[in-house]
This record gives sequence, structure tokens and C-alpha cells, in this order.
Amino acid sequence: GGSGIDGAGISIKLSALHPRYELMQHGRVLVELRERLMQLAVSAKQANIGLTVDAEESFRLDLSLEIIESVFRDDRLSGWNGFGLAIQAYQKHGYEVVMWAVDLARKTGRRLCVRLVKGAYWDSEIKWAQEKGLQTYPVFTEKSATDVSYQACARLLIDSRAHVYPQFATHNAYTLATILAMAKQSTSAGDYEFQRLHGMGEELYDDLVRAGTRCRIYAPVGEHADLLAYLVRRLLENGANTSFVNNIQNRELPLSSL
Repeated sequence: GGSGIDGAGISIKLSALHPRYELMQHGRVLVELRERLMQLAVSAKQANIGLTVDAEESFRLDLSLEIIESVFRDDRLSGWNGFGLAIQAYQKHGYEVVMWAVDLARKTGRRLCVRLVKGAYWDSEIKWAQEKGLQTYPVFTEKSATDVSYQACARLLIDSRAHVYPQFATHNAYTLATILAMAKQSTSAGDYEFQRLHGMGEELYDDLVRAGTRCRIYAPVGEHADLLAYLVRRLLENGANTSFVNNIQNRELPLSSL
């Protein structure tokens, strides 16, 4: 169909589209970057694939939301529901951004794809805040807080499926089970999907996929040199001692503590 969510999709970073994607260049970026994103969105609509704007560092959030709103509201994209954005639950304002996205979709009258992730720049965010001597961090510093934030965002998305198409990127079995339970309890009807990284979480999703749950595989595309930073971030996240992906491999760990 003309939904743009049934087949393949592409995920892009705004920083890859413009060399001066920063707040100080607000006026210029809003014109030039918006136009590039608009061209890509129109192409994605013509090809009937999904197009997700990936999340980046917190200092770029306001600017990205402004560009995303401007493109999403454009009439050239009507009749296509493949446009979306990624939201990071480890950011302290993640829940507000989900509220913003639901509100935007409601006002525009078109369904918006929302990819919910934990986050990817945690170490950098902490370091920048320390360098600036800020009072607080833009991200949660406890994994448990991030998990709670993710669940709160997930509940809001599950209950707002009339306006958004939720895409839950997770390799955490507890988070996954929580979302499945939420979807059963929710009075809001509509579809949603899970997402896993290429080469990760196959066992976790195997049975679910057989039972008919939708799971999209998210894979990086590009040369080795371009992907190195991406792969290092993944190693940092998933190699962490608190990582579920890491702990689930440990046969010595009792099930109750996992």
C-alpha cells in the first residue's frame, strides 16, 4: 500500500546532510538543510519507503525538531506515512519530545513514525556537561532511570497509535515483554513494530517473529571508515557491565537478578 512502512526504509542523520548543522547557523541551516531533507522525503515517498531522521546530540535537538516539523507539515508528503524521527529515552526531555511528536501528528492529520531508542552519545553528553561546568546532565546517569523513561515513552506511544506508528528499538527482554503487555492492555488500536540491530538480538526475537510480531532489522550502510564511529558506540553501549545484552550471555548470573 501507500503507507511507506511495510517495506524497507532508510535512516539518515541531519549532520551528514549539512556541514554547519548547529544552532549558531540557525537561519542558514533551516533553509538549506530543510530543502535537502525535503528532497529526500519526496524521493522516499515516490519509492514508497520509510525515511527516519536519526537522533543526535542533545544540543542539536531543538534545531532538528524545527526542521522535522517544517518538512512533515509540507503538503507534498500527504498520502504517505513513511516519514519519522528517532527519539532518545536516555535524554531527560525524551518524554516531552514524544508528547511533541504525538501532538504534531495530531495537528497535521498524518501518521508519524516514531523510533524509540535508548540513546547513543551518553559518554559524550556526560563529558560535555562536565567541561561546561553545568549543574546537571541532559541525560539520565542511571540505567534504571533510562529504562523507566523508555517505558513511560513506550506507553504514551502505544496509547497514541491513531497518530503515530511506534517503532521500538530494544534488545532488552524485560522492555520487550513490557511493551507487549502494554499493547494488550491499551484501548488504542493500531500496529507497531520492534527493531533490532543487524547481528544482534536474533534469539530474542526469533519466537516473536514466528508468532507474527513485526521486527525490522536496522543495519548500517557504508564504507568501513565511515562506520567506525557507529560501531565503537555500539560496542560501548552493549559491552557495558549493566547491558542486558551483555548480562544475558553470562550463564553464572542467576535468572532473578537478570
